[in-house]
Amino acid sequence: MDKILKNRKFRLFLACISLLLLIDMIQDSYAKYISSAEANGNFTIARWAFMVNNQDVLNNSNFSNTIIPVFDSNPNIAANVIAPTSTGYFDVTIDSSNVGVSYDEEITLTPGTNNTVSDIIFTGYKLNNNEIVNFTNTTSPTLTTNHLLSETNKVNTYRFYIKWHDGENENMNNTADAEASKNGNASIKINLRFIQKAG
Repeated sequence: MDKILKNRKFRLFLACISLLLLIDMIQDSYAKYISSAEANGNFTIARWAFMVNNQDVLNNSNFSNTIIPVFDSNPNIAANVIAPTSTGYFDVTIDSSNVGVSYDEEITLTPGTNNTVSDIIFTGYKLNNNEIVNFTNTTSPTLTTNHLLSETNKVNTYRFYIKWHDGENENMNNTADAEASKNGNASIKINLRFIQKAG
């Protein structure tokens, strides 16, 4: 009986040792497949910052104060005012030096929301030093320009020509013109849209 007990103790001891060895081998085996890694990647984001007439339009989209109309000299009309038959222009300079993608640019001209002079029309435009291009739609023209990232010229000045139309096909008669000189408001609205080109 004593011998059987010793034999059982010995077997139990061997079983415990075997179990410990087995556990150690399993841990080593699993350890070969457990790993971890961590990294932070920094990516440079393409720039998207437009300046319109030297104003950052992402921070302040209302650039009304930068539009300065220039009226052509007329011996019958006071300087710096608009009246029937007046002609003039205003400039919109778009600087895309801080834009890192290709984009489409859309400029829409319309009468201002509080405009009461319906005979103000947009006759044409000139881009930089190019020839004047006449508008076919003189009341609310839209100009769309595609700009590729590879372009070297990043600053473009659009000169838009305006006129107080007076004569054939006018909307306002002489009475309406006279009333506009007392209580009228001549205003235009410029809407700029910049759309990134897809893929």
